[in-house]
Amino acid sequence: MENPIKNNRIVEGKTFALRLLNFALETQSNCAAGEDEKESMVSYATTLLKYQIATATCHNEIDYLDRCDASARLSDGLKFLCLK
Repeated sequence: MENPIKNNRIVEGKTFALRLLNFALETQSNCAAGEDEKESMVSYATTLLKYQIATATCHNEIDYLDRCDASARLSDGLKFLCLK
């Protein structure tokens, strides 16, 4: 069965979700509001990366996600969220 949502991707850039998650995880906050914003950004980026992994069909994108160990980064995002 063909993937029904492959042409309805949220972003076209194959690096976007990983870069966003890395940025969010590395951001330092100095206050409770900043920590809440960081948690939201990690949540958004984790969801976006999970979606990208599930819907990737292009071999270049799949290779990129494998090379960057996207599953491990996804796990890092989920761990961060579970610790909150």
